[in-house]
Amino acid sequence: MTAANLTIGEWQVHPRSNRLSGAEATVEVEPRVMELLMLLASRPGDVFSKDQIIEALWNGVHVNEDALTRSVFKLRKALNDDAKQPTYIETVSKRGYRLIAAVSDNSGLPPNEERFFRRRTSVGIGIGLAVGALICGWILFQPSGDPPFQDQSELALIERADGFYSQFTRADNEAAARIYESVLADQPENASALAGLSNAIAQRIIRYEGPADDRNADRRSLTEALDSGWLDTPEAAKGINRSVELAVRATSLDPSHTRAWRALGLAKSALRDFDAAQRAYERALVIDPEDWGTMINMSELSVLNGTPENSSTYLEQAWYSMERNFSADAVAIRPWHSAVGLAVAQDRFEAGALEESKLWFQRVLKRDPLNAEGGRGLAKVFDALGEPEQAQQVCRDLGLDGELSC
Repeated sequence: MTAANLTIGEWQVHPRSNRLSGAEATVEVEPRVMELLMLLASRPGDVFSKDQIIEALWNGVHVNEDALTRSVFKLRKALNDDAKQPTYIETVSKRGYRLIAAVSDNSGLPPNEERFFRRRTSVGIGIGLAVGALICGWILFQPSGDPPFQDQSELALIERADGFYSQFTRADNEAAARIYESVLADQPENASALAGLSNAIAQRIIRYEGPADDRNADRRSLTEALDSGWLDTPEAAKGINRSVELAVRATSLDPSHTRAWRALGLAKSALRDFDAAQRAYERALVIDPEDWGTMINMSELSVLNGTPENSSTYLEQAWYSMERNFSADAVAIRPWHSAVGLAVAQDRFEAGALEESKLWFQRVLKRDPLNAEGGRGLAKVFDALGEPEQAQQVCRDLGLDGELSC
């Protein structure tokens, strides 16, 4: 089966770019949704059980059945299909799903399952690996209720705004907010823009706004903002409540939008509604078990809601998810990857697990070899292990040998 010129019903399917081309426009889908379509297209008319689909798409990792349901929902939405009167994806009661539209490629032959799995293996498709019971995806989904086609210029604007937002500076955050607002001016029910603006507003209040004497001291975390008392003021609460409203609208328009649920979790956390935040984050991870941003947020939430023993576990899972997805989302991941690994290493050090701490510092330095914080941390571990020569060598390698703290 060729990667281009595959035709399913009235759609041209382009697996490599995760796009569906119709008569009116082109729709972009997330990789796993494309995988679902290609699996069903491998045997048109045949019923695939839920277990078969989960095994194929999630590589044997146990996931909640809701994850499959949402993938089917997204695929139907992309195809402009009606679940009650389907022309593409039919639900077969108590059995599974099947593709009922005609399928052909440029050879004129229907695709087959063997080709699907061979292609899937050869290009490394299957992004649903998990750590434990949890596992980037910041894929942009069309909002439910919108027309089945989303203007490509709007997608490009949202992607640009996401890039600004992911840098976590005051100026970049404000640039992202303005772009999201410009999209919403034309498309008020765009779930991606609603979720993005919700996040930008929450970050503005948590990190950058506050009393006049605090404006030049950007806070680095939600915990710092809560501890400062600023978030308890009517001014801050007004902004956070707006963030909640935007996130709720986004989740209502598109219940399968991971980032919308993550945005709702962050805003609820800022209101000290930690139970609601936990539920929102858990929903995000059901939809996308690789969403490392949610894992980082859950790490902080674990401390806030009195279960600090879970914090490091979430950070470790986030680090591995970023590791798996780095090449696909390097702009967003790069500012976080080393910091998360260092946090895990420091946690292991404070717990007295020196060998584990050493391994984590070494993991970070292997990928970020000039990271001074990582070098100092590794030297500290070697000192604690009674290996001062190794500690000195680490300092020399990083040019830190003249620093007393190394």
